[in-house]
Amino acid sequence: MSANRPRLRHRPKALFFDLDNTICDHRTSLQIRLNHAFEPVIPDPEQRAAAVEASVAMATDGTDHFPELLGRFKVERPEDIEHAIERYGSDRYRGLELFDDALEVLQAVRDEFTVGMITNGPTDIQQPKIDLLAIEHLFDFTLISESTGYWKPDPRIFEMALDLARVPAYLAVYIGDSPDHDVAGAQAAGIPAVWMNRTSLEWQSERFPDLEVTDLRSFVEHLMELGD
Repeated sequence: MSANRPRLRHRPKALFFDLDNTICDHRTSLQIRLNHAFEPVIPDPEQRAAAVEASVAMATDGTDHFPELLGRFKVERPEDIEHAIERYGSDRYRGLELFDDALEVLQAVRDEFTVGMITNGPTDIQQPKIDLLAIEHLFDFTLISESTGYWKPDPRIFEMALDLARVPAYLAVYIGDSPDHDVAGAQAAGIPAVWMNRTSLEWQSERFPDLEVTDLRSFVEHLMELGD
């Protein structure tokens, strides 16, 4: 991104957070699950690592792509493919953990801001994930896309958050890792959007986020520098 990118200009009253790859490390958890799934059918570690990387590139979740993917690595027997699918689904939250800055930051901002979560996904996946991470008490409200009927980047789920927080859009900030779902969706609702870029990716869109950060601590440091 450009060094002259826009920055947040107003001290907000409400902070809305994405969950996966912003608060918890879904990316690493996915890689761990895929390695576990492929281990019996691709015993060579280097080949298995390549299969995991290819799987992540093909889809962020799910197993519909397994037959095609595993075929590239000479795994073609239906029973082997089914075994990999079963192992992948055996522990949906294998390796899932909070980022090391998440708990500290969420506890700190609660005293000064209204704090909400907006996360995409089926309720029966996202709610148990939130329960496992033991973080729901740190939020004033949680919005899961399936439960609300709106999926990011639909601005209506962000507007629901504004209604719950009782603030106008310019006095809220949304932080998430997805340019398409998080940044675009929040900005469509008029909410300043922070791009969580933990893996130092290059920004690809013509429309910039209002701020880019690589961790939650630097996000909070920026907030504290803002005037009213």
